[in-house]
Amino acid sequence: MSLKNSIKGFKAYLGDKESLLDTNYRRIADMIELHWGYKEFYQLIQKLLVVEKDQNRQGFPLEVLQEIYALQELHQKEFPALKILIDDGPASRGRNKSSLLV
Repeated sequence: MSLKNSIKGFKAYLGDKESLLDTNYRRIADMIELHWGYKEFYQLIQKLLVVEKDQNRQGFPLEVLQEIYALQELHQKEFPALKILIDDGPASRGRNKSSLLV
């Protein structure tokens, strides 16, 4: 199933457009769909957005990044308790909470 069809808010966000994640990044779309509704979603998104120095990754086009950020916002709205779990977890101790996710 596609992200556009499985996530109601994402379908509204895209309107008549097709999802670039669904069409050009199917493996990533599948991973997002698999993690949707779980706290691990945030770790996946963070991994997608951060390029470490030793990785040879090109990064995503702007339109794909916009889709990822839209999905992140939709997830936070739909599952606010999961975001709180991440913010209050051991990994966030000693960090400014505003620096966790964009």
